[in-house]
Amino acid sequence: MLVLALSAPAYAEDERLAQSRALAGQFAGELMTALQNAMAAAGPADAIEVCGRQAPEIAARLSRLSGAHVSRVSSRFRNPQNAPDAWQLEALERMRAVMSQTPTPPDPATLPERFELDDRGGARYLKAIAIAPLCLTCHGEAVTGEVAGQLDEAYPYDRATGYRLGELRGAFSVDWPAP
Repeated sequence: MLVLALSAPAYAEDERLAQSRALAGQFAGELMTALQNAMAAAGPADAIEVCGRQAPEIAARLSRLSGAHVSRVSSRFRNPQNAPDAWQLEALERMRAVMSQTPTPPDPATLPERFELDDRGGARYLKAIAIAPLCLTCHGEAVTGEVAGQLDEAYPYDRATGYRLGELRGAFSVDWPAP
């Protein structure tokens, strides 16, 4: 696993790093399970609903349980609520550069992450999300038919298509408030 911006020994000892990794892993696992179930039951139409409705619900539940703000961000977002702030955008660009040098598809265990402490005692974490085969149905280079129509209707300003397998889609984000 490539960790960006973890040069200080205190970072590795900060319990929020392990908690952030666990939250991002739980979010990823729950989201992938929901997407796989939706695709198997009703096809891509339901998968669009999972990302649009269930993903924010998963994030909100994990936020309530942890005390951190859990979300997804992307520089090529479908939902404007997933737009990155300046710190996240810079981290996403660094992650994209790292991932462009790795085999496709990347090993999920080696996806880049970033963890930083702020001056007030808060902490921020990002874990890269790579485009997996399942994601290509709604985010790939050739989104067509009913899926394209549904996306156009639900997301008229969609910036989240045109991806290839293994590319950086975005990141799971965990923001810890200052104590």
